[in-house]
Amino acid sequence: MNANPASPRRTRAILRIHFHPAERSEELYGQLLIVLDGISSRVEPLPADWSACVDLTGALTYWGRDVEGLVAVLRLRLLALHGVQSSAGAGPTRSIAAMAADVTPPGAATVIRDDPYEIAAFLRTKPTSALPGIGPKTARTLARYGITTVADIADTQLPTLQRILGTAAARHAHDLAHGIDERPVVPGAAPKTVSAG
Repeated sequence: MNANPASPRRTRAILRIHFHPAERSEELYGQLLIVLDGISSRVEPLPADWSACVDLTGALTYWGRDVEGLVAVLRLRLLALHGVQSSAGAGPTRSIAAMAADVTPPGAATVIRDDPYEIAAFLRTKPTSALPGIGPKTARTLARYGITTVADIADTQLPTLQRILGTAAARHAHDLAHGIDERPVVPGAAPKTVSAG
């Protein structure tokens, strides 16, 4: 008998949620963060674009729900308690959650499961500029070499990307194109000031 000593891998679930209130105020933003904190204590405020990043990994077991169910509960609480619509993206990494949130309209949620095929299907069709850290200038540089999609980045040998982008930027882009992003959610208090823009 061949025993497998490795324990099952714990599925990571990261949520990026954008708030869409009729009117913005520092007090309201703080109240919305409190709703998130009621679901998971691992909430990172991102006030610049009226959003937050939430690590739902431990909360899934606590609440006895899957990612879709917990995101639905969270969005319903925001609407019921404060009348605020939200859009949400969830996935196994911060970058996938952010990319999913970016393509989700207000009042909806996009969940990418921690499955290699689902991750690849979501990432590979996106333009290079969809990856966090790939701005317009870098996208133009990559395009000069025929690299226009996330699939192109994933399929390009790392040494080739390093010659084009430099070592650190190439490693970062290559990892994100393969769905690798170990950045944690860093819990923090609501900022003292919130831009109304």
